[in-house]
Amino acid sequence: MREFTNPPLTSAPPVGGLADVVFKHAQTDPGRVALGRKDAAGQWRDVTSAEFRDEVLALAKGLLASGVRFGDRVAIMSRTRYEWTLFDFALWTIGAQVVPVYPTSSAEQCFWMLYDAEVTAAIVEHEDHAMTIATVIGRLPRLRQLWQLDAGCVQELYDAGAHLDDEVVHRHRQAVSPDSVATVIYTSGTTGRPKG
Repeated sequence: MREFTNPPLTSAPPVGGLADVVFKHAQTDPGRVALGRKDAAGQWRDVTSAEFRDEVLALAKGLLASGVRFGDRVAIMSRTRYEWTLFDFALWTIGAQVVPVYPTSSAEQCFWMLYDAEVTAAIVEHEDHAMTIATVIGRLPRLRQLWQLDAGCVQELYDAGAHLDDEVVHRHRQAVSPDSVATVIYTSGTTGRPKG
């Protein structure tokens, strides 16, 4: 039997993580429309690469100022929305790991995922989600922070990190490697407890 092989067309990058694309796009094409989002009036508005980078950077600084560290696991319990994407990239920028929680999860499902993943902080969408987490918070000894999107936590975190220099964030980002864990996703749990 004859065997044929081809060398790989590209090699894996030796450094860098998922968030690097935000900073690269902002540098190479800052005016490019990267995303769309609804404003307070419910109208869609464009978000450029530079604007998104600035928001990711500001949120990353706020997360660091609030105690989120490299390797920490942070849960996000929300439906799909702009802020979810913003938090994903901000957390990846500082080397934290995202733990998505389905927005209709029960308190016990939330408890298991947050406990098993050793989550240190959680972002929820609204008051109902906050109350779901609150019912099990006494059994989550590692959970130190709970932020609510609809209660203005993004601006709160921007303000908390405003005193930090951008370079603090970039040092964290440069420590992320292609082998770094980005997200811990749990199974549905149809054959037992969900597995991360």
